[in-house]
Amino acid sequence: MEDNFIGVVAIVGEEGTCKTTMGLTFELPLFHFEIDVGGFRRAAWRLEKTNPELRVKRCGVGEDLTTIDFSAYDIITKPYPKPLQQNKLMGQLTGQGSSPSIRTITQPKKVEGMREMWQTFITDFVYVCGQRTVTLNFDSSTVLWNIAHNCRLQELQENQEYKWKLDSATKSVPFPENEYRERLQPIEYGPANDRMRTLLDTARSFGKNLILVHYPTDEYGTVADGKGGVKDGKTGRRVIDGFKETAKLCDLIVWTSVKDMPNTQGKTIKMPIAKITKCGVEGMGLDAVGQEIPASMEGFINLRNLMMSI
Repeated sequence: MEDNFIGVVAIVGEEGTCKTTMGLTFELPLFHFEIDVGGFRRAAWRLEKTNPELRVKRCGVGEDLTTIDFSAYDIITKPYPKPLQQNKLMGQLTGQGSSPSIRTITQPKKVEGMREMWQTFITDFVYVCGQRTVTLNFDSSTVLWNIAHNCRLQELQENQEYKWKLDSATKSVPFPENEYRERLQPIEYGPANDRMRTLLDTARSFGKNLILVHYPTDEYGTVADGKGGVKDGKTGRRVIDGFKETAKLCDLIVWTSVKDMPNTQGKTIKMPIAKITKCGVEGMGLDAVGQEIPASMEGFINLRNLMMSI
């Protein structure tokens, strides 16, 4: 197995456990899709401090990737901020009368900008797959799933508007805000699931490492109600938040945390640790599950080399 290829890797952890930092340590050159905007700035300084010669390109929002010389950089990052929906921030005045005191403020249900944002992301993703990058990083994949989900909801809302305008009796009347779909039904997740699945398959087909940075969430299921029966509630376990097939489709899953560890001088320092909870990497497999390593690709490679030499 080539040292620079691991496959699809999920890095899961709470805020502040160095998920983004670990993701940026994988094989260079690396393209970082900054979907949860702000994480790169908080993490990159650590890498630049230890490696001042690291060549980093920080793209602007909407920057055209085709104008960039990918061979000139080790890490390229581009932000994909969620579209600003002013009506949702300010609310919407409804009701009768001209006095604001007798009106009510509601939150608009219409989703805007998510479909366009997804299209921009996909255009960049396909272009980057064809470049010399070894590693792609979705930071965070939890937020990306939310965008894919809302992209599909926007499409359904636009279908509602289209059908409304086809009716001669209503085509001259604005679509009523309260009629917009507010959420997807579970049976409607299919297109969003397919899109996420295709991203993982595409990265594999191009031979790229794909890093999926995820937040955790509470697992819900059947639990004891304390009265001899059962009820639906939190099971007490934490699971990957976002695309539900992530765990099944990944080659490697690690959960990050920060622990107090002794250094070479005998002092206690805080160190980011990654615990392996799934490993399908050649030469490791089930023997790696449960192992804790320094939260970096180097820590993983060192463990792999050790296991393959035994």
